[in-house]
Amino acid sequence: RKTAAVCVAKLYDIAPDLVQERGFIETLHDLISDSNPSVVANGVAALSEISETSGRDVMKISASVLQKLLAALNECTEWGQVFILDSLAKYTPAEPREAEGIIERVTPRLQHANSAVVMSAVKVILSYMGVMGGNAANAEGLRALTRKLAPPLV
Repeated sequence: RKTAAVCVAKLYDIAPDLVQERGFIETLHDLISDSNPSVVANGVAALSEISETSGRDVMKISASVLQKLLAALNECTEWGQVFILDSLAKYTPAEPREAEGIIERVTPRLQHANSAVVMSAVKVILSYMGVMGGNAANAEGLRALTRKLAPPLV
């Protein structure tokens, strides 16, 4: 299943119409619900590559998909984490509390040894800080996040 996900992305480069006609993109969406975190990561990577190639967003993140991505984030490889984090950075949380919850799950990645994982985590956090808003209730939380972002970037 891991290899099949990557193959769909490569097949899309060669024959995009075939991939759409045969429903392979929907199959990739199904792979995101897989129990194996490597399959989830490769499914996300394939959907990201197809989105980049086609110029349209085929990676549709719903609330249930979001929870599966966050669960897989803890158990997949470094590069799988990068793909998942990059897809999370493109997602727009519905409300500030959702953004805070995602940031809490992503923040441990700021301590990762792989700089690509760290930078992807920074990208997620920075994009969600805008969603958290500038009201007084979130001001202290935003200051704390800013302090957490400084050491990994130095």
